Amino acid sequence: MNEPQPEPKRIYVTVIIGLLWMLFLGIWLFFYAASYSILQNIAVFIISLVVVGAIITLLWLPWSFKNSN
Repeated sequence: MNEPQPEPKRIYVTVIIGLLWMLFLGIWLFFYAASYSILQNIAVFIISLVVVGAIITLLWLPWSFKNSN
């Protein structure tokens, strides 16, 4: 079967978002994490994960709807 392929732009943006998220976490842990408790640091991690997940979902949802059967 010939499955639909996503545009390379979507893939590149997804990879860039992932790298920026890891960069954010590294900067957070290096410069800011010591000022906060472990629960606050966990909250920052979870909130950042939700934000990144929402951005990637909004990026891929239109492609998914366009190619659903």
